[in-house]
Amino acid sequence: MYQPGPVVIMTQPQSFPMTGLPAAGANFPASLQILAQTDFVQMKRDLSLIKCCIGWETNARYDILDKDDHRLFYAVEKSDCCSRFQFWGRRGFDIRIFDNANVEVMRIRRHVKACQGVCCACSDCCAHEVMILAPVDEVAAHVQQQHACCKPSYSIMDAFERETLRVDGPCCVFYGIWACCKQKFKVKSRTVNAPGEGKITKVWSGILKEMCCCSDAKNFEIDFPNHLDAKGKAGVLGTAILVDFMLWYNRRVCGCAFASLAACV
Repeated sequence: MYQPGPVVIMTQPQSFPMTGLPAAGANFPASLQILAQTDFVQMKRDLSLIKCCIGWETNARYDILDKDDHRLFYAVEKSDCCSRFQFWGRRGFDIRIFDNANVEVMRIRRHVKACQGVCCACSDCCAHEVMILAPVDEVAAHVQQQHACCKPSYSIMDAFERETLRVDGPCCVFYGIWACCKQKFKVKSRTVNAPGEGKITKVWSGILKEMCCCSDAKNFEIDFPNHLDAKGKAGVLGTAILVDFMLWYNRRVCGCAFASLAACV
């Protein structure tokens, strides 16, 4: 199965301003600074024709767009075939994010988890998490699933695992034709008196994407808290991908479910 390799934190601990995650350094990719200049992006998972036609599980691919549908980045998953068929949405992966010049600017890394569900997060060995590397040889943020009774909750932490943001989702999630309503995950700062809050929203993806029994293609909108820098927004983007894999990956039925149950399959 696919197991991402170890990553060394390249920076030394230092004090940070109370504005979320550490500021970008001199070696931070210039193209990724676009995130620092925008408060809204769309994230769309591409429809896999191979999966729709023959049911073969493929690597996920996302387009990250601005509000005018101009592409800012695209993301490509790297995982092995055995993990995709054995662990489905729980699989480990590296998701490599490229700018429009095909330069890799960020990487989202996840290790496989055999257990899943909001109640399983009370144990660190079962809690789902991703690591965000930006640039690709430096840890920018961590995202970890938190224990909750009935709704999904995630902590976004800086490179030294200090919590800066909390993401809380709804109690119920919807699939198929019922997914026409927006499903919001609130992004709140853990910093006292931080201005504003953001949200990750699962939106209607179109009848083909939502109803096709072999499609996992879904659309998300991300409103960033306005006090975050590029690394903080990279953490929110990584959270959206983790939410997609945990709650909407491989859903082939219409209806709704408690988030605590939906995350267990």
